[in-house]
Amino acid sequence: MKIHWELILDIARNVGLIGVGAYVSTRLPAVRRALTYSHYRLYDKIILALVFGAFSALGNYIGIPVVGALANTRIVGPIAGGLLGGPLVGVGAGILGAIPRYLIGGYTVAASVLANIMAGVISGYVYNKYGPGRLTLKIALLTAFICELNLKLWILVLSKPFERAWELEKIIGIPTIIGNSLAVGLFFYIVRDVFQEQQKVQAQSAQQAIRLIQQTTELLHEGLNTKTAFKIAHILLTETKAAAVAITDNEKVLGFVGVGADHHGVNSPIITRATQQAIHSRNTLIFNNRAEIGCPDPLCPLTSVIEAPLIVDGQVQGVLKLYKAHDEVITGYEAEIIQGVADFLGLLLDRHSLGEQKMMRAQAEYNMLKAQVNPHFLFNTLGTIRALVRTSPEQARARIKDLSDFLRRTLEHGQDLTRLAEELEIVRSYVRLEQSRFGERIRVREEIPDSVLEYYLPVFSLQPIVENAIKHGLSSKRDGGTLVIRVYESGDFLHMEVADDGVGIPPARLQNIRRFDGISSRDAVGTGIGLNNVHKRIQARFGSQYGIQIDSREGEGTTVIVLLPVLRKEERAD
Repeated sequence: MKIHWELILDIARNVGLIGVGAYVSTRLPAVRRALTYSHYRLYDKIILALVFGAFSALGNYIGIPVVGALANTRIVGPIAGGLLGGPLVGVGAGILGAIPRYLIGGYTVAASVLANIMAGVISGYVYNKYGPGRLTLKIALLTAFICELNLKLWILVLSKPFERAWELEKIIGIPTIIGNSLAVGLFFYIVRDVFQEQQKVQAQSAQQAIRLIQQTTELLHEGLNTKTAFKIAHILLTETKAAAVAITDNEKVLGFVGVGADHHGVNSPIITRATQQAIHSRNTLIFNNRAEIGCPDPLCPLTSVIEAPLIVDGQVQGVLKLYKAHDEVITGYEAEIIQGVADFLGLLLDRHSLGEQKMMRAQAEYNMLKAQVNPHFLFNTLGTIRALVRTSPEQARARIKDLSDFLRRTLEHGQDLTRLAEELEIVRSYVRLEQSRFGERIRVREEIPDSVLEYYLPVFSLQPIVENAIKHGLSSKRDGGTLVIRVYESGDFLHMEVADDGVGIPPARLQNIRRFDGISSRDAVGTGIGLNNVHKRIQARFGSQYGIQIDSREGEGTTVIVLLPVLRKEERAD
């Protein structure tokens, strides 16, 4: 019994080491970016496979010798990797952890190597089944338990002699199942906390970017020159509290405010090597030391910079730069703000160069909530357009127009009612923007007779529901799916139906949404807030017999029906 207690304490120590390692690794910027974007990019999957593979490999060397074998945490790496990054990450981590285990040898080597790789396969299957947004701590613990049982089974089947393997499992079976399951749960909990923190930071940066866009967009009616560049740089300096902000074209400084203005003069040639690299590479670059910035003035106080090119009609037309001094570094939060503003300024300048002078206005956070402009949607769309600028300028221009129309309609003040035809236009703009990201994974079919197009309805009665269906129903499904929009008249009622064949809503969550009695902070970025907003606006205007009905089956899809009065032009009461 003493040996068993010592074993449990040693395993608990190793679980603690796993927790510390998980926390430290999730503080690294490269790992955080990989966790955020691994659903889309192979590069980030490889990064995560290396990280979780390192945890798996390390687990071999902190193992506890028992009956000629090792009680270790090697299997935690591929389980956590598969759950958080998918099959490629899980299997990759399993293989990387299995290599040192093979070299160590021993009578359990075949079972250990096989089970480590299978752990990646099993956890990757769970990831594909539930999607990154629907995994819970309970599912993670259950997956770890199954993978540990699988390891025990293979040890008993493949290890010789059987009696020795059985004696081993009698000692380590229960402690390692409990310990490694808890380690996976701890890893999962820590990374989930990172996801939530990233969401808060992205929401803050999106809102600040919206405020910056609000203040700068009206300045670009006459294009980018020394006058407008100075004003924009001054606004950015005030909002971001940076040491300096500058805007250049491809040859000279157009605007510079902040410390260092004495030798980075307006209309003077570009003197920093960092800006020249950004123009040449066409990519946003971050430099966190004076030498990399490459300013020839030995007394220059600026020590770090983010250089975000302004892409106009597929070409670099200048650079937006934010500087720090006194050895401060550029944070990810600041990088997102400057990248988002640079993208948007590039789009506005592109429209200016095409002779389209309809500048978009943004109001404040209230309008952002009212219009349901999701910060992740905004930044993802800007990123997609930026990629299209390089590969398909014509498609990029079309998406710029869609984004312009969408933001103009969502952020402007106006009447409370709109024609169904106008609401459908903004829905179609939104759908085209999402399809530019997800491609054929998002399919949309409309069943709407012409006879209902002139009926009136509250603004944004349909778009938030379509957005929820795509974001929470279809994009979380591996192969995507089909969204059907139906509108029909029945007596004095107008029915709008949005049906998808996506992942559906869990029963407990569905019951919560159907109450329409307010949304908690936990749900504030989830499905409920858009539906709650639409439902309450409809009932406040027309009465309790109208509003939203929701039907959903987990794994099969969701149908949302909006019930409205038939309201013709002559009957509307603005």
